[in-house]
Amino acid sequence: MGGGELFKKIKPVSTGIDLPATSSDREFKKKYDDEAMGIDTDGFTIFVSLNSSKDMDEMFYDGDTVTPPTTFFRFKIGETPTYSFYFGESAPCIPILAEGVKVSRIIISKKTQKVEIQFTEGIATMSFTKGKMKWPHADELATNGYFYAAGGDGFPSTLAGISPYNAVNAKYFRDNASELDKVVTKLRGEGQGIYLWDADSAKVMYSAQSFTFEKSLDNEFLLPSAVNFDDIDTLDTKNSYISFTVAVENKAKRTNNYTGRHSGDSSYLVSLQFPGDEELLAPMGVGEDGTTVACGFDSPAGRVLKSITPVMKGGSVEQVRLDFRDGSHYIFPDAETGLFTATDKQFSDQMLEGKVMNMIVGVGSPKENHAVEVATRLEQDVDMMNTVMADGKAITKAIAWKTMNPSALKVIVPNPDGKGSKLITIPLTKEA
Repeated sequence: MGGGELFKKIKPVSTGIDLPATSSDREFKKKYDDEAMGIDTDGFTIFVSLNSSKDMDEMFYDGDTVTPPTTFFRFKIGETPTYSFYFGESAPCIPILAEGVKVSRIIISKKTQKVEIQFTEGIATMSFTKGKMKWPHADELATNGYFYAAGGDGFPSTLAGISPYNAVNAKYFRDNASELDKVVTKLRGEGQGIYLWDADSAKVMYSAQSFTFEKSLDNEFLLPSAVNFDDIDTLDTKNSYISFTVAVENKAKRTNNYTGRHSGDSSYLVSLQFPGDEELLAPMGVGEDGTTVACGFDSPAGRVLKSITPVMKGGSVEQVRLDFRDGSHYIFPDAETGLFTATDKQFSDQMLEGKVMNMIVGVGSPKENHAVEVATRLEQDVDMMNTVMADGKAITKAIAWKTMNPSALKVIVPNPDGKGSKLITIPLTKEA
């Protein structure tokens, strides 16, 4: 304990407290730098330490040091909040409130450096902001068995709590709060007492590790564990490939080549494959100098991708790293958003972006499978109103299509000299 006194009549609800994890190799998702984290999962735990209010302690206990130097408050969702004076197998867990009161929810705001503890049974929320504790349940009248006085004149804010906490002691404290010296003398003589804490000395203890005990918490608040791709085998791109679907929600993140004439408000599903789609798509990854680049944008056809490294877990593909011959690389889906983002090489002002779904390692010829994917994609974008069909197949010989940005009609026609063909662009604007 490092000093102080454990009152004889205290009856711990349990013993043994593990030292909380205050560091971790895991990281929180970036959005929680600004957005508060609300947790109501049973078992989630944080600790808060308060130092003793030494001057107040000595004042009311005639120079004795009764309150231990540091008290560690444990808030575990689904359980009665407790405190102890040290960690270890023998550490007593002393209830702060009545047995029926449980911690119901914990809200953590990294931006405002504030933590709120919510309770059942109508007990007021306790908060800790930048080292300062606030708890309306504690007041200058000791209404609920806890006394609180704001700091001033060189004294810190003080929290005083009856121990052991029960209805009889709480009532005695409330009825005699104006004579605190009398209260502490009487209670101490009975093996009970009051602990006095510096309410401006709060230190909240939690880390990303606190969220890893439950999978849904881990997924909601933390980035996946960092992957060392150097330890993972690359894909045999002669006989296998990565295939996945992106759900394109944002209409501004659709391209002529991949979503064609579709302009509806609903999600548009696009099937992608690597190797294969690197010829028309340049994923937005990291260049050799560490800046964001369109990977492989200027690489010659057939000389774009260097290697593909899939991260497998339980038979599923969780993440993929694409390494390009220009020295850039791209890892997807994005660890926080789940997105795949790439620039359309033919229309460099257009980007394709969507949630990654159904990612697999396909077995077979990448070239043959990609040809099927491209044919299916083109078929989905055929305008049936302007296409001559016979036996379910398009027999229109002229090739024409519309683009969205810029709005135009593109037509491939034979060259007048009979050698090859050329592309004609017809703007579809009022000015044209």
